[in-house]
Amino acid sequence: MNVMDTRATSALLYLDGVHVSFDGFHAINNLSLTLEPGEMRAIIGPNGAGKTTMMDI
Repeated sequence: MNVMDTRATSALLYLDGVHVSFDGFHAINNLSLTLEPGEMRAIIGPNGAGKTTMMDI
């Protein structure tokens, strides 16, 4: 059962506990990220780390 969190936030982007898998391969496991107004973030990592998958979702 999924229960939606109803807390208010001023975040432009709010991800909490995101999971993505492809044919049993866990590409992203428990991703949490908050982007507030005025913030800039950089997503870095080696090839295959899940950067593009995160941006696609």
